Amino acid sequence: MAFLFPLVLLGIAALAVPVLIHLIEREHGQVVPFPSLMFLRRIPYKSMRRQRIRHWLLLLLRCAALLLLVMAFARPFFRSPALSSGVSSAAREVVILVDQSYSMGFGDHWTRARTAAREAVEALAPDDRATVIFFARGAQAGARSTVNRASLLASINAAEVSAQVTRYGPALKLAQTILEASELARSEVIMISDFQKRGWDASEGARFPDGTVLTPISLADPTGANVAVSAVTFEQEFFSGLERVSASARLANTGDDPVRDLEVTLEIAGREIESQRVSLEPNASATVTFAPFTLSDPDTRGTIRAAADDLPQDDMFHFVVSPGQAVSVLIIGSADAAFYLSRALAIGSAPTFRPEVISVEQVTAADLDGRSVIVINDVRPPRGGTGQRLRTFVENGGGLFVVLGERSSWPADGLDLLPGSFGAPANLSGSRGGTLGYIDYSHPVFELFSAPRSGDLLSARVFRYRTLEMRESDRVLARFSDGSVALAERRVGLGKVLLWTSTLDSFWNQLALKPVFLPFVHQVSRYLADFAESLPWFTVGQVLELSRQAERAGETSEPTAIVAGGDAERVALAPSGERIPVTVGERSGFLELAEQGFYEIRTPGVDEDNPFTVAVNLDLSESELAPLDPEELVATLTGRASGDQPTVALTQLSVDDLELERRQSLWWYILIGVFLLLAGETVFSNRLSRAAL
Repeated sequence: MAFLFPLVLLGIAALAVPVLIHLIEREHGQVVPFPSLMFLRRIPYKSMRRQRIRHWLLLLLRCAALLLLVMAFARPFFRSPALSSGVSSAAREVVILVDQSYSMGFGDHWTRARTAAREAVEALAPDDRATVIFFARGAQAGARSTVNRASLLASINAAEVSAQVTRYGPALKLAQTILEASELARSEVIMISDFQKRGWDASEGARFPDGTVLTPISLADPTGANVAVSAVTFEQEFFSGLERVSASARLANTGDDPVRDLEVTLEIAGREIESQRVSLEPNASATVTFAPFTLSDPDTRGTIRAAADDLPQDDMFHFVVSPGQAVSVLIIGSADAAFYLSRALAIGSAPTFRPEVISVEQVTAADLDGRSVIVINDVRPPRGGTGQRLRTFVENGGGLFVVLGERSSWPADGLDLLPGSFGAPANLSGSRGGTLGYIDYSHPVFELFSAPRSGDLLSARVFRYRTLEMRESDRVLARFSDGSVALAERRVGLGKVLLWTSTLDSFWNQLALKPVFLPFVHQVSRYLADFAESLPWFTVGQVLELSRQAERAGETSEPTAIVAGGDAERVALAPSGERIPVTVGERSGFLELAEQGFYEIRTPGVDEDNPFTVAVNLDLSESELAPLDPEELVATLTGRASGDQPTVALTQLSVDDLELERRQSLWWYILIGVFLLLAGETVFSNRLSRAAL
């Protein structure tokens, strides 16, 4: 026999109480009436009292009652398999939930979690069926409702801490599905976690079937100090023709203890560049700024690393920085007509635009090389070889912006580049002209202006425009107040053509004089250049869309097709070394970022010196280790508290001991015995009292 709470057995010392009571001899005085004391002589009274126990049976009854009461509170049970299985023969459906989020890497939490899971499997009765579910942001289970203990233990031994955050909902709903599908009469859920508060959402609606026993095993510990590198910012500048970057790291102490002289290191391309020391107060943050470093590679890898603590996963922050990306814009036309357009493009840093104005008579085919966007501004298009090079530029993915004005013309053999054929200039009716009357805010060019107070495109007065007869297959993005087309789009090969039917100066409209002109021109150029800002890092759980990114290692100075000749096979090399095949089609491919570190996108059979690299960091909401009360979760899922199962000492108790004691419930029978003994003691002591009288 074993006891769940053996320290309670110290109460056996209370057996001394009935023994002491029985050793006290009580003298009963008897009054005798006597008529006179004159014939009596005073004699000193001497007596010797011998203490002894006279009612042994009464003493044994009282001692036995106290002994059984102490044993009941100590919660006895039998570890013998024959005895334990004989108490309850009904098979159970057992679901073991094991938290796999990265906060379980704190201290020895993961080791203790796997030990508890193995003990739960080993405590299963022969007829019990069990499922082990590992969960973090999602949930996954191996063999369901199996009696194969070896497969369950193998899955537990092979499991590792993930890089994801805690979400209880998917795991609880999966467990609910398994229990509801079970035909067994008894069901139980054993949940092993640090019970992080941020992962619990009671509104998710999970609830276990009636009668389900939920046993929470909490691994939460008081946190002294936990420092996380929460963010990194960059400042880029040019020095002696080189681009230099200064990195600043934000560190947060989410614990209750201060941190002194913490070493923080900047690593570039795997080499340590600089180290600094910082101190943080409890629940406070600090910023560390490192000396600038030079960008020498297209993708420069970096890591800011703090000295390891009890949760080492959030002590590092990865990033990839690249030289500043500039969108090259060639404006074909006169400098006067391009004044407002070129000045607007010269302003901006995200991205930086490099506008260049060349007259149509001077432009050559070589001038089109390396351009992201070409603007035909109120002139005819280039002719001959330059004109053919312009068509190839668009078909291969380049962006063309055609601005119509008084001097605009277009050859008949080149009209298939435009979304329609334009006619003579026309005036908007009214003394003050008109405005834009319809705008497709769902288009990327106008998305920026869809929010309130984001710029009023309708405020610009328009006096003159070119009429446009649209093709049925092309798209109208904006119309003037009289219904005529203002902005239209046509897809040519892999490229895009936008046609604006009025000028971009102050002659035919007032748009260039309005504050919205600059963001409008920037949005048009970004869209035509297919510009995607290079993010320095992503977060675990995000999905990366691979299109141009997959081609970046072999990118030429001119826009090229994303994929030529069908789908292209790529391989993503994960931080763990796993090779993940990715198919990049004409539109895109997708890669789920599930690990912390650097992903490399490579082409099989091609030796790439600078493969496209993606830095992936943790979702730092998981670094907040404040736990919730497991009883709250138990009450929500089962509609009651956890009953006899104490949660205060759950981390110190063996799971199989808890299960054996719960199934046997010997303490109920012992309490019945105590009641019977006390009833017998009461009857027997009353008889002895009447006999003494």
